[in-house]
Amino acid sequence: MTLQDFVKTLPEGLVYAPIHAKNEARGFCGKQPLKASFDQKFGPADVALALQRNPDLKAVGIFTGIRGNGIVFLDVDHNLKRWMKHWGDSLAGAPMVTSTRANAAKFIFRVPEEHWADIKGRGLGNNDYEILWNSKKQGVIFGAYPGGDNSEPGEYKLEGDLNNIPAVPDWLLAEMREPPKIIVKRDLDFSDRTDDELFQIIKDCLSVIPNKGRGSRDHWVKIGMAIHSALPTEAGMMLWSSWSSDDPDFEDEWKDSNPCEHIWHSFKGNGVGLGTLIRLADLQDPKRHRFSEDIAKVVSSAEEKQVQEFRQSTLEYEEVIRRAFQILELDNPAEVNYKLNSLALQAGYRDQTALEKLIVDQIAYDKAQSLITVEKLMELDEKREYLIPDVLPHPSVILIYGAGGDGKSTAAWALAKHIVSGKPFKVRGADVPTKQGPVLLLNGDQPLIQLKEQLIEADFPITNQTFIQTDWQLQRYAQFIKLMETYKPKLVVIDSLIGCSGGRAFDENKSDFATPLYWLTKNNGDLFPATTILIIHHANKNGGFRGTSAIRDAVDETWSLKRAESDPQKRSKQQQQLQPHERLIEVEKSRSGRSGTHLILGQSDDLDFYIADFTPEMDPDDTAPSSVQGRVLSRLRTAYPESRTKTDLMADRLVAGSPAAIKKTLQRLEAQQLIVSCVPEGSRSKQYKANLARGEGWNVSPNTRKGSDGAVSDTGQEDRDMPLCPPLMDGAVEIELTEEERGQI
Repeated sequence: MTLQDFVKTLPEGLVYAPIHAKNEARGFCGKQPLKASFDQKFGPADVALALQRNPDLKAVGIFTGIRGNGIVFLDVDHNLKRWMKHWGDSLAGAPMVTSTRANAAKFIFRVPEEHWADIKGRGLGNNDYEILWNSKKQGVIFGAYPGGDNSEPGEYKLEGDLNNIPAVPDWLLAEMREPPKIIVKRDLDFSDRTDDELFQIIKDCLSVIPNKGRGSRDHWVKIGMAIHSALPTEAGMMLWSSWSSDDPDFEDEWKDSNPCEHIWHSFKGNGVGLGTLIRLADLQDPKRHRFSEDIAKVVSSAEEKQVQEFRQSTLEYEEVIRRAFQILELDNPAEVNYKLNSLALQAGYRDQTALEKLIVDQIAYDKAQSLITVEKLMELDEKREYLIPDVLPHPSVILIYGAGGDGKSTAAWALAKHIVSGKPFKVRGADVPTKQGPVLLLNGDQPLIQLKEQLIEADFPITNQTFIQTDWQLQRYAQFIKLMETYKPKLVVIDSLIGCSGGRAFDENKSDFATPLYWLTKNNGDLFPATTILIIHHANKNGGFRGTSAIRDAVDETWSLKRAESDPQKRSKQQQQLQPHERLIEVEKSRSGRSGTHLILGQSDDLDFYIADFTPEMDPDDTAPSSVQGRVLSRLRTAYPESRTKTDLMADRLVAGSPAAIKKTLQRLEAQQLIVSCVPEGSRSKQYKANLARGEGWNVSPNTRKGSDGAVSDTGQEDRDMPLCPPLMDGAVEIELTEEERGQI
């Protein structure tokens, strides 16, 4: 099989690296990944394109670590047969990579996400194998092998299925696991204690710390270092030797000599102290039953002293906040991340993520409004606005998700195109106005050439009112504020949520992942000029929403975008209305009462976009629960361009609401400007119609009603500007309004 043919078999979901052949003239040796694969996350298509463009690429590998979606390589360099026998069934199902090197192979596993934060890789050292787990580490799986000191040039070969990579065995995960991290770098101070006390502490800890057998050299050495730092005497070495000799996997090494003696005297001051030994023992004995009462007091005293020193060294809250905001003013994102991480350690946090949450909470507190009454709330002269009537609320934060190739980016550019140009958007056959303004595109890890192609396909206007920021990260709060204040965009497109999430891209199932989205939603119109933010997100492998539910909770609206099923028999009722070039958008969650709204987005022959068929016909057999408001709005939309009276809606079995509920619903929908109403000439009953073109009324004659005709407005006063209504629909019933009803409608 050729390399090109092999690449065609690669599954999605892994991060690949095209590998250079050995070329000393170009300054590198074999197994050197293509530089671009460090900067971007290569999928199979990216690798295939790189191979076409660069004949010097002779192999392909897989990146490991968090960046590699949790892939780890167990790379055996020596004694393969012995280790395979030792590990036995734990290697079952793992894809294996071989080369011409004798007694060597690589095994591929996947580490569950919950373990990523607490593990690390390991170099070869004095072992027969190494563990490849690092964002810049890759394992070659197929292609040219440059050869080495003990092998001839040849080829890497893959045996096994990359679509079914098994979870990492428990023993390997244990070798990768780091000890619990602490904030304070300084170890416990036992300098004022006797050797006898130190001897007893070490002995008690070793009594509960287990041996780990083969592959645990780092663990063994760490134990020795910890003992040596506190008790660098023959007594200390004796304790270490006694504990080490209990490991049955190393029984042969004790026949003629003491392995501990060989390296005991080589230990120098290296930062590993008695505190490390105590923490390792606490993992097995968290309640410290191993200590006598007197020894427990000795250990507690050292820990209390450390706490006091820590408190004296940490910064006050006000100083942390002051420094954090200064750091956020910096332009260089690398410098921002470095200094925030440093500040987090000084503030007593484990990492930058916790500090970011602190900053967001402080901003929210600073912007919090004082307590108001309902009376004051109702007096506020604020109405919901739209950039595109009944399509794009303003301001808002909207997340649109869909499967790859379904047209998420195209949909975003379609909306952006009309905003930046001010060109009317066609909604159900009618041109509706759009609010013109600048557009800001925040691009994550997407190649610029791909972005350019998407904009060309959408016939995006070439204008100086569209601004593009590449390599964007959502956590750059201060930089975002600067951009918003400088360009004041009406619409911001973020492509994509994962691509703009930086190092947290693969923590999307954790609630902290949504922190930047909460920040955008909370501060929209307060900390920065009001705007509509459209965030592109990927669906999961089943086409559903991907990531933690906190992502949904953080935004104002969530849209799902789908294309029609290729099999006509599998299409839903909504999809049956779709043409090949059209996409179905469903508003799944909305804080503006639009949940359940369906939009069909299409592109006409002149490359302009349109919206059609907002809501499908209501299904009388559909027993799924829904609100009265949703049913009323759905009925009015599907009845368009006809109208309905309140009596019509009360008699509609699909609406199925009480008179009081329907009346209140009509009032609420009209206040939200989702419907419009008028009183036909010669009648005293209102008709209601879905407002698909906000601000355009009913598109009827500009004639107005005069006060003499008795038309009643929403305030109960004669309405001199109420538009004329079309005649009543066939079968409509006119009803007389009481004085009480006139005041309520």
